[in-house]
Amino acid sequence: MTNKNKKSSAVIGGTGCPAAPSKQARQQSKDSQDYSSFKTVLFYCMLTVCLPVVTFFLLRAVVLDGFFEMSKLKVDIFSAVGAVVSLHIALGLYIYRATCEVPGLKASKVD
Repeated sequence: MTNKNKKSSAVIGGTGCPAAPSKQARQQSKDSQDYSSFKTVLFYCMLTVCLPVVTFFLLRAVVLDGFFEMSKLKVDIFSAVGAVVSLHIALGLYIYRATCEVPGLKASKVD
């Protein structure tokens, strides 16, 4: 086998570009997009789960019991309403983020 044949067998389609770096670059790009999507979804899941719980107990212990003279039933009701409102805010933020296009991110379809 001559040097010319060895050189042409290392490239794809005779273009002179090796196959491995472009495939690896595409895979790294896809992995970074997947990781970015995972971080976003994880953040909003944690926000949806944790924000209402924290809101309920903060309203109950600090704000309503500490500053206002209310019965225990009213404190629990207002705390629950605050938790539901915070849940709706978290879900609204997630829906807004999911439906509105973020600048810098391009929707790409790979066939």
